[in-house]
Amino acid sequence: MLKVKVKMNFRKTVFSIFTGVFLLTACGPEVPVSPDKLPGEIPVLEDPLLTVHPELDQIHLQVKGIDDQPTSQLSVYSRVFLPGSDSVWLFAELYDRGENGDQIPGDGFFGITIDTTISDTLTGKMEAQFFAVDSDENASDIVQAFWDLRKNTAPYIINIWSPDTVMRPDPGLTDTFIVRVEAYDDDGLKDIIAVFFQVRSVDDTTVWNSNPLFVLNDAGIGADRVSGDGIYSTSLTINSENRLADNIFRYYALDWAGNMSEYVLDTITVYKNYIPEIHSFFIGSTSQIIKPSEGSPSDSLLFYVNATDENGQDEITSVHLLRKNSAGYWDELPFPRGYDDGLHEDFSANDGWYTIRSGFRQEDNIGTYFYRAVVTDAYGNRVMSVDSIAVDLIENIPTGYQPILLDKK
Repeated sequence: MLKVKVKMNFRKTVFSIFTGVFLLTACGPEVPVSPDKLPGEIPVLEDPLLTVHPELDQIHLQVKGIDDQPTSQLSVYSRVFLPGSDSVWLFAELYDRGENGDQIPGDGFFGITIDTTISDTLTGKMEAQFFAVDSDENASDIVQAFWDLRKNTAPYIINIWSPDTVMRPDPGLTDTFIVRVEAYDDDGLKDIIAVFFQVRSVDDTTVWNSNPLFVLNDAGIGADRVSGDGIYSTSLTINSENRLADNIFRYYALDWAGNMSEYVLDTITVYKNYIPEIHSFFIGSTSQIIKPSEGSPSDSLLFYVNATDENGQDEITSVHLLRKNSAGYWDELPFPRGYDDGLHEDFSANDGWYTIRSGFRQEDNIGTYFYRAVVTDAYGNRVMSVDSIAVDLIENIPTGYQPILLDKK
């Protein structure tokens, strides 16, 4: 029974095949044939690509076309559908001529770049369907490519580079400083129009000044170094009429879709370059010192300096001595330095009074030495005491000498 059944099935199958071929030949469309009368080859499409450039209002379509018939010409087309729609939004023919968005002629890749505006409110998958037809009217299978559309997003600010403080120049003078802001947009840097800022004083909580519009550019002009690197720059000028205050800057970026980034705040303090003042300088120890013998320490000299800085006491960087030796030459003595820390024989910390403990070495010559106080600040200012203090370096104390000790005033 099994053998009979197999033979019967085989005969039915053969009969069906012949019948199908007969019907196809007699009643169906004619099978395309190539010029040499061989059956035509169906073209094949590979590597479909759909790219959307909203910042340029362009879309790019590309696909690789393969046709094994050397004399056949291939025509490639694409239908584009917007998210959620079954209607063809765009129909285009792609070319392999090295123009209109196609990169290299004759390389088998068909492409086109189309200028078109796509709403930045669309969200979802854009679909591109590609198909090809050769000169023998053989049609390829449809291949697809997709692009995720999303709403245009707002730019955002990453970094700000600006000085913390700016010194107000003297009357008749100006000074210039540069601020730089790094901004980014997920839709591409070309989607950013520019970076802007507004400014107000810290004690004015109501009015932001834009006068009329403060702009930082990324065009490689003016204060900007490199075009298109996402760093926006501008130079600002300050003169003697600028207020001495903390100035609050708020920066924001704006894109072509009208989206604005969040504000990012920064502070620049305008200050006047006050020069430190020395109000008092005196010695609190004997003004006659016996020259130390070899291997023995010298008697100490204790100096007091009262100095202030209207920029702030913490701007004073050094309080030290300048000494004129017995030969008449002045020497800077950066060490030992003066202290206002409540230690180092200083009476009270941060009161503007500095103590300096100094002395002589065995190789110093006998004679009269003169001392002046020197105060420097963080801005390069340097002042010296008007008066100098004389100290004698002697071999021994004269008979009947009574040292005079001065109290701190």
